[in-house]
Amino acid sequence: MTEKEKKDNRFEEVEILLADFYEQRFDEELKSYVLKLWEKLSKKRNYSITRGKKEIWASSVIYVIARLNFLFDKKNEYSLTADTICDFFGTNKNTVSARATEIEKAVNIRMGEKEFCRSDIHDSLTVVQLSNGMLITKSMAREMGFIIE
Repeated sequence: MTEKEKKDNRFEEVEILLADFYEQRFDEELKSYVLKLWEKLSKKRNYSITRGKKEIWASSVIYVIARLNFLFDKKNEYSLTADTICDFFGTNKNTVSARATEIEKAVNIRMGEKEFCRSDIHDSLTVVQLSNGMLITKSMAREMGFIIE
């Protein structure tokens, strides 16, 4: 089996595991973030998704999206715990957390990343500079009428 075939096979295996989880727990928006992250990660040339267990990859991708969207907060509508993720996939929380951090670095993700988190989170973590030099969050600028979308 060639490296490309291994990579394609792993991509499909993990995609099935991800679907099993997010179909039960997430709305369409969160599902799209999970798939987008997995797709982006699998296309990284200098990053191998073929090493390690597929369950760890799946739980780590979910973990990253959960962290970026504050799903570990009990007040969140889609609230879940790291234990929920790890129990579902039969993985170790420390391993998953470490792999999630590795994924964030590999894909160069930061908190509030528009590509992987809800717009309200992105807007509350993004700063804009007004013409007078004052810095405010994008959500505040929108509320004040400085940004119209």
